[in-house]
Amino acid sequence: MKLTVFATTDIHGAIYPYDYFNNTEKDMSLLHIKSYIDRYKQNNADETVLTVDNGDIIQGDVWSDYDYSNRGDHLLVPEIINEVYDVVGLGNHEFNFGLDYLHKVCSNIRPDIINSNVDFKDHPLKDRVLPYTIIERETPDGVIKIGFLSVVPTQILKWDAFHLKGRLTVADMRRTVEETAGEIKAEGADLIILLSHSGLSKNPDHLRKFGENQTLLMTMIKDVDGIVFGHTHEFFPDADFEVEIDNIDFKKGTINGKPMVQPGVYASHLGQLSFEVQKIEGSWKITERTAQLIDTETIHLDPVIKNKYASAHNRVQTFLSQPVGHIEAPWHTFFSRVFPSKAVQVVAEAGKAYTEKLIESGEIENLPVLGFNAAIKAGRDGANDFTVLEPGPVTLADAIDLYKHANSMIIIKINGRTLKEWLEWSASQFNSPADTDCLLKPNRSRDGFPSYNYDTFFDLDYVFDITRPPKYDSTAKHINDSSRLVEVKFKGRPVNNEDAFIIPANNYRAAYTSFLREAEILHESQLNVRDIVIDYMKGDPQFILRDPMTILPRGTYRIRTATKAKEYITEDQPIKHLEKDTDGFSWYEITLD
Repeated sequence: MKLTVFATTDIHGAIYPYDYFNNTEKDMSLLHIKSYIDRYKQNNADETVLTVDNGDIIQGDVWSDYDYSNRGDHLLVPEIINEVYDVVGLGNHEFNFGLDYLHKVCSNIRPDIINSNVDFKDHPLKDRVLPYTIIERETPDGVIKIGFLSVVPTQILKWDAFHLKGRLTVADMRRTVEETAGEIKAEGADLIILLSHSGLSKNPDHLRKFGENQTLLMTMIKDVDGIVFGHTHEFFPDADFEVEIDNIDFKKGTINGKPMVQPGVYASHLGQLSFEVQKIEGSWKITERTAQLIDTETIHLDPVIKNKYASAHNRVQTFLSQPVGHIEAPWHTFFSRVFPSKAVQVVAEAGKAYTEKLIESGEIENLPVLGFNAAIKAGRDGANDFTVLEPGPVTLADAIDLYKHANSMIIIKINGRTLKEWLEWSASQFNSPADTDCLLKPNRSRDGFPSYNYDTFFDLDYVFDITRPPKYDSTAKHINDSSRLVEVKFKGRPVNNEDAFIIPANNYRAAYTSFLREAEILHESQLNVRDIVIDYMKGDPQFILRDPMTILPRGTYRIRTATKAKEYITEDQPIKHLEKDTDGFSWYEITLD
């Protein structure tokens, strides 16, 4: 008997085959994946076929934003989830909107929703989210029982602390999988599939208890027969997979003998776990197991399926076309990790304006306000993962492109010492001058430094010496006692350790970053950052682009960003396109005089 488990992960709301920011058709989407699975079932009626999702499906793209903004009874994303999946696991981004909204979404989903390591305590989600599920399917040789369990990183308690603190607990992933898989086996499951919303790393920090990317450990748990993993937006099986691991077979897609898939992000790939099983002496035995990825761009989209969701697509387009402002020149994030960008600075300016109104009303104390922001989209997920706003009207879709996460505004008070550590973290995104690339890779795993962790403070003037070792890694973990921060000034005066500042931040940054844990919270807004940006844009703001950062030594460096970026280089920028690289990226030369 053949068992096929189709799997997705990190869909992030990419439901319909349309790029709502560029107003173009896309050749990958969840509807493409549904087209493939429906045809496969028709052509392989003798197989047992199940479809699972490994989390981060309800947040990220504009269908998710439409659902969250309207919050009515008819939600769009659950509708397609009900059409595609048999089992759905939770990812970390499912918790971004808070537990009550997550419960509303889950209440509209019919398939089993599972998570094994989160205890929701007395919240209604405790009854809706199962610790595991066992699905039974009839075959010519009798019933086969397939068990599923799911885990999410314990770090959700940091990333969404303002939603989750005191409302739930999260157990270590590896230990949970070992114990839960044993329970499922004891209940009679013939095969067990793990949905691991966690990446695959050999870094000791990840492999120890409560590590973030623990999937390698899961391959050593005997009761687990197959694994779907995710979270880091990478691909497996893939010969270019960068982690060197023993007992890996790219042809079969196995690690330590277990078939595994990680199907990327935004519905770019479909994962397939394939098992051949045989009933021997009354028990099902696996005789063959393999895994593969299917590139969504190779899939023919069924026009009937596309037409079924066309009306929802039209509603989303109408929602996104609402005007919120106007700009005179292009805003983009192609070079935002080195040079100033209005697409980044506007969020900082909006936070400052919001905070200054609270100071004027007497709600919070009158201290200097420092605006900061990081580019959310700056190449982590490919050459199209950049924010680009063209001159002219700014719509709600553009505002979402400027800040795509549903983070709440948190206003904090910090001293100069903490501010300096914050800047040291940003300075850690740079390689040494001798390296080929000036910047660390934008990915979040292994040796990368994602752009959303690189903060620019637009009201300061500061100098980094990148000949010195970085003090932090991309997760703000202290790795060296060195210092790249040479000086930092506010309005021309050096910042002292005892100086006090007010910072309009976001709940993710305030909760995630170790050196901000002791920051004093002055205000927790009911608005999210994007709402504040939209209100700011509606006021037709005129702010001056600032370049607060100086990098030492001065000279010529190379950076890698999208090939499309060369169309946006202005005459006054010291940037030169060198050569095309791969996957839509190019190498550029920047000159710092």
